[in-house]
Amino acid sequence: MRMPVPVLAALAALGGCSQGSDPTCAAPIEASIRLPAVPAGPGAGYFRIPSDAALVSVSSPRVQRIEMHETMSGGRMTSMRPIARATGDACGITFSPGGRHLMLFGIDPGVHAGDEIPLVFHFEQGPPRTELARVESAGGETR
Repeated sequence: MRMPVPVLAALAALGGCSQGSDPTCAAPIEASIRLPAVPAGPGAGYFRIPSDAALVSVSSPRVQRIEMHETMSGGRMTSMRPIARATGDACGITFSPGGRHLMLFGIDPGVHAGDEIPLVFHFEQGPPRTELARVESAGGETR
């Protein structure tokens, strides 16, 4: 069953700060996948998910391999490195452009901008959690 956008927004506002009392917390799930700019290259993933437990991996039946990375800056150089776990703050765990992000290798060629694909979040404690991520073009557009 699909809910109207205003209902979803109201539910998100109610649940967005389940990890704390910070009124600036955004909607609980905001997951997106950016397709690679070069065919067969890696895509990128971003999300905000409420969790008190550390995130140790992310997987998807539509992606061969997903790595968690963080972007680092040193002087005029920017690089990234893999990370083994990620913790969050009162609003949960956030991966966003220019910071922590997912690198997606081997995205199913049938995945296109505008689609939604499942991401499975694996935590140090508790069961995995599956959420849908909207797929965007390399330029960040859904269609």
